[in-house]
Amino acid sequence: MKDWGRIRYKYLSLPEPASEAVTPVVGSLLVFLILFILAGAIAICFFNIAGEGASSQPLMAKISLESCKGGLPNAKHGENASFEDNKIVLIHEGGSPLPLEVISIRISGYGKSYRPVFGQGLLTGNVSIIYLDLSTKGKNPEYYIVNKATLDDGSWNVGERLVLCGQDSAVSSIKSSVRASVNGDYNTSDNYGFKVGSEITLKVIDIKSRNVIVEQRAIVKHAKK
Repeated sequence: MKDWGRIRYKYLSLPEPASEAVTPVVGSLLVFLILFILAGAIAICFFNIAGEGASSQPLMAKISLESCKGGLPNAKHGENASFEDNKIVLIHEGGSPLPLEVISIRISGYGKSYRPVFGQGLLTGNVSIIYLDLSTKGKNPEYYIVNKATLDDGSWNVGERLVLCGQDSAVSSIKSSVRASVNGDYNTSDNYGFKVGSEITLKVIDIKSRNVIVEQRAIVKHAKK
């Protein structure tokens, strides 16, 4: 009986199998490895988002509407003025340089545009103007002549002026990058003039972020005064 007791005690006190002893260690290592991978993935996502945020921050600039002069063709009471007489002068006073290709300008007010259809002529009403960008593409050559100092380096920089004219639209053989509508009708020659004494609203827009960089209002003064 003593021998049987010794055998039974020896059997019961045998060491645990190696596989059972290693299992908790392997489990811990796997958990640690998973946590390490997750931490790396989170860090990569964070830096990617931070990098994208830094590169896609909206442009910021202070743009002042220095002057707004014009009038309407065939207007009464001495307010007559050609589309070419309608001029808006903007000045960049501070902030980011504005790349010409990614900046658009929208102007709205009461005025006229010309419809190139026989017998219809001038259209009068709520005028909406869109400069799709500020480059020379799709514009009257005079636009470059007037704004040469600003346009030559491809960027609108601090201290530089930009002159917008009612005849900035390209000639009919070239697709214009200046679009003009009257009461929502875009079938025009894309020229424009605003009524003397009326108010216009002008917005400078960052095309990529769709951020309105600045919004200005002005009362139209007669071009010949």
